[in-house]
Amino acid sequence: MPCEILKIHMKPVNFFDKNPALDVPPSEQSFNKSTLMSEQHHQPSVEATVGQDGACCAPKTKL
Repeated sequence: MPCEILKIHMKPVNFFDKNPALDVPPSEQSFNKSTLMSEQHHQPSVEATVGQDGACCAPKTKL
């Protein structure tokens, strides 16, 4: 069956000049009081021992 192939290329016009997302003001950290998570969140660390056979054994904990 014969068929026709149509190739088009759609390119946005004035997208970077008139994009509504460009008008959004930057966030002010003093207003919403947000801080970095790494400053407040610290996970406790536990030392592990490595046996002579190379096996890693962490301290036994009850989960």
